Amino acid sequence: MTQAEPGHEPLPVGEDEFRLIADSAPVAVWVTRLDRTRSFVNRAYVEFLGVSYDEALRFDWRRIIHPEDAARILAESIAGEARLETFDLEGRYRNANGEWRWLHSTSSPRRDAQGRHIGFIGVAHDVTEAKEAELSLRDREAQLSAFISQSTAGFAQVDLRGQFTLVNDRFCEIAGWSRDELMEMRMLDITHPEDRDGNRPLFERAVREGTPYTHEKRYVRKDGSVVWVNNSVSVIRRADGEPFGVLAVTLDVTRRRAAEARLRKSEESLRLAIESAGMASWELDLETMQGEWSPNRFDLLGMARRADSRGSFAEWLERVHPDDREMVRAAARNCFDTGTPYTIEYRVNRADNGEERWLQSHGSRIDYEDKRPSRFVGVSFDITDRKRAEAELRESEARFRTIFEQANDFLITTTLDQKITSVNPAVLAALGYAEDEVIGASIGDFMDSDQLALSMEAFNHKMREGGSTRLTVTVRARDGRPLIWEINSQLTTDDEGKPTALHAIGRDMTEAKRAETHLRLLVDELNHRVKNTLAIVQGIAQQSFKDGADVAAARAAFEGRLAALSEAHDLLTREHWGAVSMAQIIGDAVAPHGGEPGRIELDGPDLPILPKTAISLALAIHELATNAVKHGALSKPEGRVAIRWARTTSDHRARLSLLWEERGGPRVEIPTRRGFGTRMIERGLAAEFGGTVKIDFRPEGLVCTVDAPLPEGAE
Repeated sequence: MTQAEPGHEPLPVGEDEFRLIADSAPVAVWVTRLDRTRSFVNRAYVEFLGVSYDEALRFDWRRIIHPEDAARILAESIAGEARLETFDLEGRYRNANGEWRWLHSTSSPRRDAQGRHIGFIGVAHDVTEAKEAELSLRDREAQLSAFISQSTAGFAQVDLRGQFTLVNDRFCEIAGWSRDELMEMRMLDITHPEDRDGNRPLFERAVREGTPYTHEKRYVRKDGSVVWVNNSVSVIRRADGEPFGVLAVTLDVTRRRAAEARLRKSEESLRLAIESAGMASWELDLETMQGEWSPNRFDLLGMARRADSRGSFAEWLERVHPDDREMVRAAARNCFDTGTPYTIEYRVNRADNGEERWLQSHGSRIDYEDKRPSRFVGVSFDITDRKRAEAELRESEARFRTIFEQANDFLITTTLDQKITSVNPAVLAALGYAEDEVIGASIGDFMDSDQLALSMEAFNHKMREGGSTRLTVTVRARDGRPLIWEINSQLTTDDEGKPTALHAIGRDMTEAKRAETHLRLLVDELNHRVKNTLAIVQGIAQQSFKDGADVAAARAAFEGRLAALSEAHDLLTREHWGAVSMAQIIGDAVAPHGGEPGRIELDGPDLPILPKTAISLALAIHELATNAVKHGALSKPEGRVAIRWARTTSDHRARLSLLWEERGGPRVEIPTRRGFGTRMIERGLAAEFGGTVKIDFRPEGLVCTVDAPLPEGAE
């Protein structure tokens, strides 16, 4: 071949052969001169531009570069050409259909037989799917990271033995150990020694039965300080249901009774790079099933390069993974027999080290019009990185879905106009709605107007100042029940920092708030009861130890009255200071005085009465019983006491009729003066019941009658 004239540089190999190979490739191929004009473009190049071959040779490719990529690509192109070395470019280009496609191009300098630089040869393959997979992976990972990092909660994952396998920054901050240190430890290693025995069976049961649990315990930090945490724990399972770890969502509750710890944002970044593969070409003589391979095809299959650059169909199939071999063979044979091109993805095992790699291959049968035997031309790309990226994406999605589906806390995302876009099963279970009833609804559909106003105030604060907010709101379940939720929320933003959505983590505090309210009521009631009790004791003491009283008798009376008061308090304590049994109050009051069975007869319905009335009744019955033992019916063996009460009706109102009647004792004389006991019964009991109390000193035995409205709390 003679020396090429400027502007008519030869193609890299024989022109006919090069055109056949290049036109069969599904990627753009071009050859440029020193003046950057094209001397050759292949069919894929022309089809991408959607113009004629001649127009494609003259087409200024700078016109179709995406504006955001243009400056970078032009600068890299100029720099690459200046170095006279192979260089790569990657960016977005608009095809004939107006679509933006990601292309990865490789350009290499060309030289003539004398070694003079005469231009460049380049190939560009479409990597849009790989880039979209990469961007999708980043979006998914960003969503997962947002759920984990936006919260004040710490996230820790351990294996089934309790060994840490994953922690977020917030957990390290709460626990007081670094991530590297925690990776060498078990959960129990940082648990306070006094809490381990209680923690261990909960963890073992969760692993054994899959039972989630929530508990509070202490962690011992590296500096020796102690932090209280609330852990919401659940087992993490694979898609087949097999458990592989345990997830703990941890809140620092050390100062919860004063104020909850503010949310802290922690970030975890998970990135996966997907690189485009190089192109390897090969051909086959369909009679001999052998042909020439490009040098990098040998590299692709892990085979040593050969001086003659020839390989066979059988050698290719031998490298194909056994599970994919029949599929590959069938696609190739169909192409050989019918001329139908194929595009397939399959695995190979490299010849040098057995490593498994993924390839994408395109093949076409070349038919000549001059009746020469047909031959096959194909190209292959290593797509292992893309396949791994897809697998990582699936695993990431599965990991995100596992956390999302199995978390005990409420996970919610909304648009900026408060429309719900996703919730986890815990939200649906708490509210009692189906998923399609919640998705697309507004958060205001589940709140009263005042609670929605609180939520919107927090949302507007985030929109103005960023960050996260914590608030407690009341939501309404489907059956109308109010549920008190503690919500931690944060806005998510795009690459430019503009808010795009809202992510929230909630926890049901309904029972905790109810318990707190109940405890406050009990404390208030206790304070009230203590004051009343002290006033009663003071009155008993004053009357028992008044001037001139016999000390021994006064002490005995005082002790008896205190004992009656104590019995009533014991019963009230057992009933948590709620309504108590009238029969129980009367029975306990007379029990110490009855002696032989049957001497005191009790007959009446078991009416419940409130605590204050119960104490007054107990003291009155005690006084009557004490008097009966000293002076009345119970002072003689044959004496008897009958206590009868009944619920009656007068003027359509429920009333209480109570009768104390003594028989068989000594003759009763009307006392010349009323003692403390008599006055307490007639005045105190009457005042407490809001009715009349009368003591009749009949000769045959004392009779006390009570007629009053039914005490508050009785039925």
